[in-house]
Amino acid sequence: MHPKNVYKNGVSFAQLAKESPGLAKCLKGSTSINFHDPESIRQLAKALLKKEFNLEVDLPEDRLCPGVPNRLNYILWLNDLILDTHEERSSPGPPKVTGIDIGTGASAIYPLLGCAQFPTWRFFATEIDSKSLSSAANNISQNTLEDRITLLDVSSSSTILPEGEIISYSQPIDFTMCNPPFYTSINDMLSSAKTKAVPPLSACTGSTTEMVTDGGEVAFVNRMVEESLKLKEKVRWYTSMLGKRSSVEKVVEKLKESGVANYVVGEFVQGAKTKRWAVGWSFGDRRAGDHISRQPTSHLLRSHLPFPTTFKIPLPIDAGLSTLLPRVEELMKKSCGDFPVESFEWSSVRLPYFATMYGTVETLYSNGKGETNGNTWARAARRRRKQLEKEAAEGRISEIPQEPKFGFAAGIFISLSGPVSEAGVVGIGGSSTQEEGKKGDEDQDMVDETDAWDHDFISLPASSMEPEASKGSYILLRWTIGVDHVIWESFCGMLRRKLLEGLTEMKA
Repeated sequence: MHPKNVYKNGVSFAQLAKESPGLAKCLKGSTSINFHDPESIRQLAKALLKKEFNLEVDLPEDRLCPGVPNRLNYILWLNDLILDTHEERSSPGPPKVTGIDIGTGASAIYPLLGCAQFPTWRFFATEIDSKSLSSAANNISQNTLEDRITLLDVSSSSTILPEGEIISYSQPIDFTMCNPPFYTSINDMLSSAKTKAVPPLSACTGSTTEMVTDGGEVAFVNRMVEESLKLKEKVRWYTSMLGKRSSVEKVVEKLKESGVANYVVGEFVQGAKTKRWAVGWSFGDRRAGDHISRQPTSHLLRSHLPFPTTFKIPLPIDAGLSTLLPRVEELMKKSCGDFPVESFEWSSVRLPYFATMYGTVETLYSNGKGETNGNTWARAARRRRKQLEKEAAEGRISEIPQEPKFGFAAGIFISLSGPVSEAGVVGIGGSSTQEEGKKGDEDQDMVDETDAWDHDFISLPASSMEPEASKGSYILLRWTIGVDHVIWESFCGMLRRKLLEGLTEMKA
């Protein structure tokens, strides 16, 4: 569960019932409710939304009743994704965000939660079912959110994404979100229930349109992928929740087949047994951190996760911090200044790239960021560029191909096991980092042999990290902009070599 989810430590039904007469009638004893009773599920959802978000919601008996903690996980993950990949802003404070909820349902749960959590968010919410549209409109109205949530009747539309609104909007939409129907048919839904070893954990009251679609959730999201190929950067992040792990694999395969190189995979956990996934993709070049884009811990999904965007360079632990860290800082500045950069800056002010990495960093000494056009540090790349310039000057080519942007951030971190009172240290808080290829990994034989730096790329989420796994100080590199992971790997190798060589020379 997301670390900022208010339900991460569970819910006291007895306490909640004191503030909700409807839920009080559904209590079993004084501490629980019957999760197989639809009315109990509805009253629980209404009580949670009222207590934590001051939302008044009506939930029809014959429409899907949303699980609030899991829906909140999706909203919080989206916020992390947006903050981590949003372009630089001149104005302070949180960015103004516009999202599209595909199939908002009778509850309009996602727009309501998003607006309640983040005052600068607004939504378009689509729906095809007339009864759900009516209920959603009522929920939006009774929470006085008509000016922030625009409900769209798309029952006559041939597309899933509302192309007209997206194309005509004055700026790119920040995200789309969706909780598509799971099943391919009514028979699929019934047979799925029969094959379960245990009954579902809670009652399901969803209508056919909410639970069933031709081809199931994979076909639905694949249609979204096809439609996004036309709209491209009119939306920054296209996303959808998925109910089956196998669906994640198939959707990622579809993205790769479609030439989409920038994608993310999230994982949402509710309670001890309920798990959902999310896949998001972008036609832009802003890269999300591993704590957002590579969340699933299952090695069954490992080959379907995006390339890691975090690289760790351990620092020698036999030197005192007071002498080591200033040296490392100077080496980082020099190394990043030895090759042409469009922009570069270094300071002790915490960068957003590290501020949003919940649970993966400890204490920041200093950090920096930079941007280049393509690979400007490798000799072969520089020779190639000079050759192109010569050919352009001689008229053999009409123009020099534009190099794609590459952006990076680098931070020097001190673990809690070391002295943290050194001058210039800025506290971040959180637990420590685990190297994915560490000794004792249960699936060590599954390490990708094509990746020479696999053991240094950080790719497991905070929830699976062990505090003792990252003692000592280290450099953390973040890939922030780019489309080619080969350039990112080359950058990591170059910077590590320069840093370690520089430290060796200083020691000598």
